[in-house]
Amino acid sequence: TAPSDVNEGGQITYTATLSNKAGTDVTLKLDNGSSITIKAGDTVGSVTVAAPGDDVFIDKSTQTVKITDTTGGNFEKLEVAGDGATTTINDTIDKVDVVLTATTTVGEGGNIVYTASLVDKNGAAVTNITNPLTVTLDNGQTITI
Repeated sequence: TAPSDVNEGGQITYTATLSNKAGTDVTLKLDNGSSITIKAGDTVGSVTVAAPGDDVFIDKSTQTVKITDTTGGNFEKLEVAGDGATTTINDTIDKVDVVLTATTTVGEGGNIVYTASLVDKNGAAVTNITNPLTVTLDNGQTITI
């Protein structure tokens, strides 16, 4: 099992439950590279992993994790039930600002050059733009980023 939803950059705890106590430690390998260990004599184990981080270009998404291998437990036949655990990764609102700069001094008859750039909430440049963004200035001219 897993939480039904978490925010980007949060934590997802995957929990596995056995119907009977394990005779020896059981290791469950997950397709995300993690593993869950259920100690001998127990029926429950879990692992916590980081949810996908904040991404200004990705909205809400889902992540499904499945058990790919089991070892240990001393069971006659250990079967994995279900189709994995699915968690919805909620999009957190990413503040991106457009910063407009212009040539600071221009000689008479010269051209003023306007530059528009994107910065994230920390002031770092946003450069991995997949779709063009058009900024329209109040004089009607446009800048495409």
